[in-house]
Amino acid sequence: MVNVVITGSSKGIGKGYAREFLRRGHNVLVTGRSQDGIDQAVEDIQKDAKEGARAAGQICDVSDIDSLQATWDKAIAEFGSIDIWINNAGRARTGVTLLELTPDEINEMIDSNVIGTMKASQVALKGMKAQGHGFIYNTLGAGADGRVLPGMIGYGTTKRAVNYFSTSLMNETKGTDIKVGTISPGTNITEGMIREVKSLPPEQRDKMIKPLNFLGDHVSTTTPWIVDQILANTETGKNIKWMTTGKLLGRAVTGLFKKRDVFGAYDLA
Repeated sequence: MVNVVITGSSKGIGKGYAREFLRRGHNVLVTGRSQDGIDQAVEDIQKDAKEGARAAGQICDVSDIDSLQATWDKAIAEFGSIDIWINNAGRARTGVTLLELTPDEINEMIDSNVIGTMKASQVALKGMKAQGHGFIYNTLGAGADGRVLPGMIGYGTTKRAVNYFSTSLMNETKGTDIKVGTISPGTNITEGMIREVKSLPPEQRDKMIKPLNFLGDHVSTTTPWIVDQILANTETGKNIKWMTTGKLLGRAVTGLFKKRDVFGAYDLA
Protein backbone atom coordinates (compact mmCIF):
# COMPACT_ATOMS: atom_id res chain seq x y z
CA MET A 1 0.00 0.00 0.00
CA VAL A 2 1.25 3.46 -0.90
CA ASN A 3 0.09 6.86 0.31
CA VAL A 4 -0.66 9.49 -2.33
CA VAL A 5 -1.32 13.24 -2.33
CA ILE A 6 -2.96 14.68 -5.45
CA THR A 7 -3.41 18.42 -5.77
CA GLY A 8 -6.57 19.54 -7.54
CA SER A 9 -8.27 16.19 -7.08
CA SER A 10 -11.81 17.07 -6.01
CA LYS A 11 -12.89 16.93 -9.67
CA GLY A 12 -11.68 16.22 -13.18
CA ILE A 13 -8.68 14.07 -13.94
CA GLY A 14 -7.31 14.50 -10.41
CA LYS A 15 -10.43 12.88 -9.00
CA GLY A 16 -10.02 10.15 -11.60
CA TYR A 17 -6.47 9.46 -10.40
CA ALA A 18 -7.68 9.34 -6.79
CA ARG A 19 -10.41 6.85 -7.63
CA GLU A 20 -7.98 4.55 -9.44
CA PHE A 21 -5.43 4.56 -6.59
CA LEU A 22 -8.21 3.63 -4.16
CA ARG A 23 -9.41 0.85 -6.44
CA ARG A 24 -5.91 -0.60 -6.28
CA GLY A 25 -5.80 -0.51 -2.48
CA HIS A 26 -3.86 2.71 -1.86
CA ASN A 27 -4.59 5.69 0.39
CA VAL A 28 -5.23 9.13 -1.13
CA LEU A 29 -5.41 12.68 0.18
CA VAL A 30 -7.87 14.60 -1.99
CA THR A 31 -7.33 18.36 -2.24
CA GLY A 32 -9.20 21.31 -3.69
CA ARG A 33 -10.35 24.81 -2.84
CA SER A 34 -13.88 24.01 -1.68
CA GLN A 35 -14.58 21.97 1.43
CA ASP A 36 -17.97 20.92 0.06
CA GLY A 37 -16.34 19.81 -3.19
CA ILE A 38 -13.68 17.85 -1.33
CA ASP A 39 -16.21 16.16 0.95
CA GLN A 40 -18.35 15.15 -2.03
CA ALA A 41 -15.35 13.80 -3.93
CA VAL A 42 -14.16 11.74 -0.95
CA GLU A 43 -17.64 10.30 -0.54
CA ASP A 44 -17.88 9.46 -4.24
CA ILE A 45 -14.55 7.72 -4.65
CA GLN A 46 -14.51 5.93 -1.29
CA LYS A 47 -17.34 3.75 -2.64
CA ASP A 48 -14.89 2.28 -5.15
CA ALA A 49 -12.03 1.72 -2.70
CA LYS A 50 -10.48 -1.68 -2.24
CA GLU A 51 -10.91 -2.96 1.31
CA GLY A 52 -8.45 -1.23 3.64
CA ALA A 53 -7.80 1.76 1.38
CA ARG A 54 -9.20 5.13 2.34
CA ALA A 55 -9.46 8.72 1.19
CA ALA A 56 -9.09 11.86 3.27
CA GLY A 57 -9.51 15.49 2.25
CA GLN A 58 -7.79 18.84 2.73
CA ILE A 59 -8.38 22.35 1.40
CA CYS A 60 -5.31 23.46 -0.53
CA ASP A 61 -4.39 26.59 -2.45
CA VAL A 62 -1.26 25.62 -4.38
CA SER A 63 -0.15 29.24 -4.71
CA ASP A 64 0.07 29.50 -0.89
CA ILE A 65 3.08 27.83 0.74
CA ASP A 66 1.39 27.63 4.14
CA SER A 67 -1.62 25.89 2.61
CA LEU A 68 0.68 23.41 0.90
CA GLN A 69 2.55 22.71 4.13
CA ALA A 70 -0.76 22.13 5.89
CA THR A 71 -1.61 19.62 3.15
CA TRP A 72 1.63 17.74 3.71
CA ASP A 73 1.05 17.75 7.48
CA LYS A 74 -2.52 16.49 7.04
CA ALA A 75 -1.35 13.58 4.88
CA ILE A 76 1.33 12.65 7.40
CA ALA A 77 -1.21 12.78 10.22
CA GLU A 78 -3.62 10.57 8.25
CA PHE A 79 -1.25 8.05 6.68
CA GLY A 80 2.15 8.34 8.42
CA SER A 81 4.17 8.99 5.25
CA ILE A 82 3.77 10.16 1.65
CA ASP A 83 5.08 7.94 -1.11
CA ILE A 84 3.74 9.81 -4.14
CA TRP A 85 2.91 13.50 -4.55
CA ILE A 86 1.18 14.44 -7.82
CA ASN A 87 1.05 18.10 -8.85
CA ASN A 88 -2.16 18.01 -10.83
CA ALA A 89 -3.84 21.32 -9.91
CA GLY A 90 -3.94 23.72 -12.82
CA ARG A 91 -5.83 26.31 -14.80
CA ALA A 92 -6.41 26.37 -18.55
CA ARG A 93 -7.76 29.09 -20.83
CA THR A 94 -7.32 27.86 -24.37
CA GLY A 95 -8.55 28.67 -27.83
CA VAL A 96 -7.75 32.37 -27.42
CA THR A 97 -5.12 34.87 -28.55
CA LEU A 98 -3.02 36.97 -26.21
CA LEU A 99 -5.33 39.95 -26.70
CA GLU A 100 -8.32 37.80 -25.72
CA LEU A 101 -6.74 36.65 -22.46
CA THR A 102 -7.71 38.72 -19.46
CA PRO A 103 -5.10 39.76 -16.87
CA ASP A 104 -6.88 37.59 -14.30
CA GLU A 105 -6.72 34.54 -16.58
CA ILE A 106 -3.00 35.07 -17.12
CA ASN A 107 -2.40 35.40 -13.39
CA GLU A 108 -4.49 32.32 -12.59
CA MET A 109 -2.58 30.11 -15.03
CA ILE A 110 0.81 31.30 -13.83
CA ASP A 111 -0.13 31.07 -10.14
CA SER A 112 -1.57 27.58 -10.43
CA ASN A 113 0.45 25.92 -13.18
CA VAL A 114 3.90 27.37 -12.57
CA ILE A 115 4.13 28.90 -9.10
CA GLY A 116 1.86 26.23 -7.65
CA THR A 117 3.93 23.40 -9.11
CA MET A 118 7.17 24.96 -7.85
CA LYS A 119 5.92 25.65 -4.33
CA ALA A 120 4.21 22.26 -4.01
CA SER A 121 7.35 20.49 -5.20
CA GLN A 122 9.38 22.44 -2.64
CA VAL A 123 7.11 21.35 0.21
CA ALA A 124 7.04 17.74 -1.00
CA LEU A 125 10.81 17.63 -1.52
CA LYS A 126 11.50 18.96 1.95
CA GLY A 127 9.17 16.42 3.55
CA MET A 128 10.42 13.52 1.48
CA LYS A 129 14.03 14.29 2.32
CA ALA A 130 13.11 14.17 5.99
CA GLN A 131 11.33 10.81 5.64
CA GLY A 132 13.99 9.43 3.30
CA HIS A 133 11.97 8.58 0.20
CA GLY A 134 9.27 9.74 -2.21
CA PHE A 135 8.20 10.36 -5.77
CA ILE A 136 7.07 13.74 -7.16
CA TYR A 137 5.14 13.94 -10.43
CA ASN A 138 4.47 17.18 -12.30
CA THR A 139 1.81 17.55 -14.98
CA LEU A 140 2.77 18.60 -18.48
CA GLY A 141 0.43 19.63 -21.28
CA ALA A 142 0.20 21.25 -24.70
CA GLY A 143 3.24 23.42 -25.33
CA ALA A 144 5.49 21.64 -22.85
CA ASP A 145 7.70 20.31 -25.66
CA GLY A 146 8.13 23.75 -27.21
CA ARG A 147 5.71 23.31 -30.09
CA VAL A 148 3.71 26.47 -30.78
CA LEU A 149 0.01 25.67 -31.03
CA PRO A 150 -2.83 28.04 -31.95
CA GLY A 151 -4.89 29.27 -29.02
CA MET A 152 -2.36 28.05 -26.47
CA ILE A 153 -0.19 31.14 -25.95
CA GLY A 154 -0.97 31.41 -22.24
CA TYR A 155 -1.44 27.79 -21.20
CA GLY A 156 1.38 26.50 -23.40
CA THR A 157 3.81 29.05 -21.95
CA THR A 158 3.09 27.82 -18.43
CA LYS A 159 3.52 24.17 -19.38
CA ARG A 160 6.82 24.89 -21.13
CA ALA A 161 7.95 26.43 -17.84
CA VAL A 162 6.78 23.36 -15.89
CA ASN A 163 8.79 21.12 -18.22
CA TYR A 164 11.96 23.15 -17.64
CA PHE A 165 11.35 23.18 -13.90
CA SER A 166 10.76 19.42 -13.81
CA THR A 167 13.97 18.68 -15.71
CA SER A 168 15.89 20.96 -13.34
CA LEU A 169 14.38 19.23 -10.31
CA MET A 170 15.33 15.84 -11.74
CA ASN A 171 18.92 17.04 -11.95
CA GLU A 172 18.87 18.44 -8.41
CA THR A 173 17.57 15.17 -6.95
CA LYS A 174 19.70 12.84 -9.06
CA GLY A 175 21.38 10.16 -6.99
CA THR A 176 19.04 10.64 -4.02
CA ASP A 177 16.09 8.61 -2.78
CA ILE A 178 13.71 11.28 -4.10
CA LYS A 179 12.57 10.64 -7.65
CA VAL A 180 10.86 13.06 -10.03
CA GLY A 181 8.70 12.29 -13.04
CA THR A 182 6.17 13.94 -15.30
CA ILE A 183 2.72 13.03 -16.54
CA SER A 184 1.40 13.97 -19.97
CA PRO A 185 -2.26 12.97 -19.62
CA GLY A 186 -3.41 14.01 -23.06
CA THR A 187 -6.63 15.89 -23.67
CA ASN A 188 -9.24 14.87 -21.10
CA ILE A 189 -12.90 15.81 -21.29
CA THR A 190 -13.46 17.31 -17.85
CA GLU A 191 -16.16 19.43 -16.22
CA GLY A 192 -14.04 22.52 -16.85
CA MET A 193 -13.68 21.75 -20.55
CA ILE A 194 -17.41 21.16 -20.91
CA ARG A 195 -18.10 24.54 -19.31
CA GLU A 196 -15.58 26.21 -21.62
CA VAL A 197 -17.13 24.63 -24.73
CA LYS A 198 -20.64 25.60 -23.63
CA SER A 199 -19.59 29.21 -23.12
CA LEU A 200 -18.47 29.63 -26.73
CA PRO A 201 -20.62 30.99 -29.56
CA PRO A 202 -21.82 28.19 -31.90
CA GLU A 203 -19.23 28.89 -34.62
CA GLN A 204 -16.31 28.89 -32.18
CA ARG A 205 -17.73 25.86 -30.41
CA ASP A 206 -17.82 23.79 -33.59
CA LYS A 207 -14.26 24.85 -34.41
CA MET A 208 -13.06 23.78 -30.96
CA ILE A 209 -14.97 20.48 -30.88
CA LYS A 210 -13.50 19.16 -34.14
CA PRO A 211 -9.91 18.61 -32.88
CA LEU A 212 -11.18 17.56 -29.46
CA ASN A 213 -13.16 14.73 -31.03
CA PHE A 214 -9.89 13.47 -32.49
CA LEU A 215 -7.58 14.07 -29.51
CA GLY A 216 -9.94 13.92 -26.54
CA ASP A 217 -10.52 11.06 -24.11
CA HIS A 218 -12.69 10.53 -21.07
CA VAL A 219 -11.09 10.55 -17.63
CA SER A 220 -12.39 7.02 -17.05
CA THR A 221 -10.29 5.90 -20.04
CA THR A 222 -6.98 7.62 -19.32
CA THR A 223 -6.64 7.44 -15.54
CA PRO A 224 -6.54 3.64 -15.03
CA TRP A 225 -3.62 3.35 -17.45
CA ILE A 226 -1.78 6.38 -16.04
CA VAL A 227 -2.11 5.20 -12.43
CA ASP A 228 -0.84 1.73 -13.38
CA GLN A 229 2.19 3.37 -15.00
CA ILE A 230 2.86 5.49 -11.91
CA LEU A 231 2.71 2.48 -9.62
CA ALA A 232 4.98 0.42 -11.89
CA ASN A 233 7.61 3.13 -12.33
CA THR A 234 10.82 3.00 -10.28
CA GLU A 235 12.93 5.44 -12.32
CA THR A 236 13.47 9.16 -12.05
CA GLY A 237 12.99 11.22 -15.20
CA LYS A 238 10.16 9.17 -16.69
CA ASN A 239 7.42 10.96 -18.63
CA ILE A 240 4.21 8.96 -18.44
CA LYS A 241 2.61 9.92 -21.76
CA TRP A 242 -0.92 8.94 -22.71
CA MET A 243 -1.14 10.25 -26.26
CA THR A 244 1.65 8.53 -28.16
CA THR A 245 2.45 8.70 -31.88
CA GLY A 246 1.06 5.18 -32.19
CA LYS A 247 -2.30 6.21 -30.72
CA LEU A 248 -2.48 9.23 -33.03
CA LEU A 249 -1.81 7.11 -36.11
CA GLY A 250 -4.35 4.53 -34.96
CA ARG A 251 -7.00 7.20 -34.57
CA ALA A 252 -6.23 8.66 -37.96
CA VAL A 253 -6.77 5.27 -39.59
CA THR A 254 -9.87 4.45 -37.55
CA GLY A 255 -11.26 7.91 -38.31
CA LEU A 256 -11.45 7.01 -41.99
CA PHE A 257 -14.19 4.53 -41.12
CA LYS A 258 -15.78 5.79 -37.91
CA LYS A 259 -16.15 9.30 -36.53
CA ARG A 260 -15.30 9.82 -32.86
CA ASP A 261 -17.75 11.82 -30.75
CA VAL A 262 -16.40 12.37 -27.25
CA PHE A 263 -19.09 14.95 -26.50
CA GLY A 264 -22.01 12.69 -27.38
CA ALA A 265 -22.82 12.01 -23.72
CA TYR A 266 -23.03 15.71 -22.83
CA ASP A 267 -25.68 18.32 -23.39
CA LEU A 268 -23.86 21.27 -24.90
CA ALA A 269 -26.98 23.36 -25.46
